[in-house]
Amino acid sequence: MLILPAEHPLDWKKPPVMTLLLIALNVLIYFGYQGGDSAREAKAVESYLQAGLLSRERSLFIQSFSARHELTASATTQLEHVRRNQMARMVLYDLQFENSIHNNSDYLADNNWQAQRSKVEQLRDQISSMRFGFIPARFSVEGLFGAMFLHGSFAHLAGNMLFLFIFGFALEIALGRWLYLGLYLTCGVASHLLWWVMDPAWITGVGASGAISGLMGMYLALYGLRRINFFYWLGPMFGYFRAPALWILPVWMGKELYGLFMANDNTNYYAHLGGLGAGFVAIYLAQLGNRLSVDQDYLNKTDPDAEFKRELTGLDKQIASFELEKASTRGLAMLERYPSRPELLEKLYSLALNRQDKTLLSAVLKQLFKLPDSAQSLLLFKRLAADSTAAQQSLLRHPNVQLHLLQRLLRLDQGASALASWRLLCKTKQRPPMLPAMTLQLAKQLGRQQDLKAVAELSQFLNRTYPDSEQTAQIGIYLQHLNNH
Repeated sequence: MLILPAEHPLDWKKPPVMTLLLIALNVLIYFGYQGGDSAREAKAVESYLQAGLLSRERSLFIQSFSARHELTASATTQLEHVRRNQMARMVLYDLQFENSIHNNSDYLADNNWQAQRSKVEQLRDQISSMRFGFIPARFSVEGLFGAMFLHGSFAHLAGNMLFLFIFGFALEIALGRWLYLGLYLTCGVASHLLWWVMDPAWITGVGASGAISGLMGMYLALYGLRRINFFYWLGPMFGYFRAPALWILPVWMGKELYGLFMANDNTNYYAHLGGLGAGFVAIYLAQLGNRLSVDQDYLNKTDPDAEFKRELTGLDKQIASFELEKASTRGLAMLERYPSRPELLEKLYSLALNRQDKTLLSAVLKQLFKLPDSAQSLLLFKRLAADSTAAQQSLLRHPNVQLHLLQRLLRLDQGASALASWRLLCKTKQRPPMLPAMTLQLAKQLGRQQDLKAVAELSQFLNRTYPDSEQTAQIGIYLQHLNNH
């Protein structure tokens, strides 16, 4: 049975940076650090066998293992015939047997046995699951935090990272990155603490599932009784349904409790229950005390641009009704409230141009030249360049406007459109000091487009106006190169 929330599509405008970093960290640890475990294990096994510890401990281990697992006589016989290397691995990973050895009277009386085993255990404890895994019967702070970043297999890692992404991206946006990270780590710790209290076993636990279960609990507490979408997969049946989020909590808790009492596998159900409960309680109590700041617009799927879109529609209606003076006044106010919006600048640019409204056009151009490079802003710049060629557009043909436009078009590698702005600047009485450098840059762009006539025009201008400049010499060499090829 699988039930997952399907309420929010991934919004890359608000990328889940912390979630992606957590995933990357888990992956790096698995392939980078845990990838060396095979060599560490082999070294520990070799040291155990070379020290002759297996011959000394073999019968004790078989007796202990058979009693604890209630093996039949035939199963015990099979255990006795296990190969040396495999038997050594079983002994080294059996911490409960190790504890019994440490309390064995013969062991305590034999300093050589103690020294040899201590050396082997130190090598064995370099294995990631032994060094940073959580062992309830051998509590450690390293294991409490470190275990949630280790995984037992690639499938274990892949499954956990998928669930981390599914729950993480929505919670990170709703809660904020740092609160989200803090609660994630808290839930991971809580999952291990419940296991430690309820079942202080001599077993190593690794995996992010406890912390991820905490995200599941947080998710349900955050949405409460809101009806949200869920995806379900039950045997051959799968699909979607809507239900209050809290209704799913007993289903998830029941599934973990069933696994705890009925399943016979290696899943750490105590960790799942601890994380799930900790995540739910943390959010519930914070909401109860009004101490939780949540992005309600995101949870409620409120369009953050709804107000802007309403005002833009109102502006369109005024323009369509020829209430141009009101539209101009409204446009100036909107520019202050919603700066650097390409869709708004496009509408107000047309309005200012048609009315020859110097105030509005100046405000539009200031914001236009601050826009980041994009396909939408490029269209606006090319339109501005085309409009500037009309003699009656004196506002657009101002040298300062053309200088900014030329710089932007050159940056965007739009030599053909930039040529018109360059020509206008060449006709001004006070030419900008950077004009020779921009002329050379424009020549190179036009040269790549094989526009030799335009490059020759640029070269002639520099020879006539700036005969001694470095750019004049360079453009001459460049033009000669183009003509020869």
